[in-house]
Amino acid sequence: MNIVRKLRTGQQRAVLGLWQRCASQDQSKNPPKNPPKEQAKNQPKGQSRNQSKEQSKNQSKDCGQLQASNVCGKSGISSKGTGKPSGKGSDKAKAADKRKKVTMIDGDGVGPELTKAVQEVCCAAKVPIDWDIFHEHRAADSEDVSPQLLESLCGNRIGIAGPIKSHLWADKLRKELNQYAYVSVCKHLEGQESPYGKIDCVIVRDQFEGEYSGIEHRVVPGVMQTIKVSTFEGSTRLAKFVFRYALKEKRKKITVAHKANIMQLTDGNFLEAMHAEADKHVQEVRFEERYLDTVCLNMLMRPAINDVLVSSSMYGDVISTIGGSMMGGIGMCPGYAVSPKGQLYNCQITPLDDMGGKDLVNPTGFLLATVLMLRELKLHDHASRIQCAIETLYKDSELRTQDLGGEAKCSEFVHALCELLSRQNV
Repeated sequence: MNIVRKLRTGQQRAVLGLWQRCASQDQSKNPPKNPPKEQAKNQPKGQSRNQSKEQSKNQSKDCGQLQASNVCGKSGISSKGTGKPSGKGSDKAKAADKRKKVTMIDGDGVGPELTKAVQEVCCAAKVPIDWDIFHEHRAADSEDVSPQLLESLCGNRIGIAGPIKSHLWADKLRKELNQYAYVSVCKHLEGQESPYGKIDCVIVRDQFEGEYSGIEHRVVPGVMQTIKVSTFEGSTRLAKFVFRYALKEKRKKITVAHKANIMQLTDGNFLEAMHAEADKHVQEVRFEERYLDTVCLNMLMRPAINDVLVSSSMYGDVISTIGGSMMGGIGMCPGYAVSPKGQLYNCQITPLDDMGGKDLVNPTGFLLATVLMLRELKLHDHASRIQCAIETLYKDSELRTQDLGGEAKCSEFVHALCELLSRQNV
């Protein structure tokens, strides 16, 4: 039997049951000002039921007519405003002020399918977002970053990007925005089988220095050299960020991965900056240092002991790849780049040109990145509902894309997710 039919029949009650329990917990923390029961009393019998059906139809219609300028087509009020509002118009104007503007980059390969999935899910969850969508991220006839895109990212300060094929373009964007750190959030999804046990850790890596400084030259014919750069200023900036992050997220331990036994100056400088910052937070966060190979071994053999891991560029790339793979695949791991000009969210997935347009990509990691983005935008209720719906699908259904051994297509996964969210809205 088709997997989607299974979800809609045998598993539907279990899925919706858990979803309602999760949603009720969120509602208990933030009870609505006008409870549905009180609203129902003021309506004729049967009208409430008909209105719910009509709302459900309208929601499905809106989600099917997504436009680049908004979540569900045209909004009631344009971003520029419509003059002096009064009465009901005033309420609409206040609602418009609460809407968030986010830059969205389609990217290459499977990127457009992932960004479309995010728009549909946010539509179903009624997230108050206006998307500034860029189908083309390059400047004309070059590998430079589009000036309009840079202006949008700097203006909105929050963006989400599909996978980009050009490493040169990504490097230019990183330098333009001064993206000095990258955060990967690796957390096991219950229901997704893993031989490594449950992982719940955050990996923070440098993006500006270390082995990825990009300084190479030919010494003599046949002999090449790469220069690893480590400055005290850069290492201190990363150290301050990782301790700030740990305190904000109530994390208990920070582990720095290094090879200072071999690279005594560069990794030694990185380690010194971490120790200097750790001395300021002795009573708040536990700090330890481990060799890179020990950290990798502990991730695989003792995943429960990991909390926040921090390292230089190449080491962190290796660690985050391991973390994503432990979740089920590298594309399952959400993350974001940090800069003084804002944050850019994505997941660790390559463009996968051979899969582009075939409806085969797994959208989970990209949707989890959206959850992280919504929390940064202070849209915690919407973030929790989307995250709960994702966890529900994994725990109580067999709906899996091909990379996880299933047969579901990307659109089928997104449709099931939207159904859960839309029912809760009615």
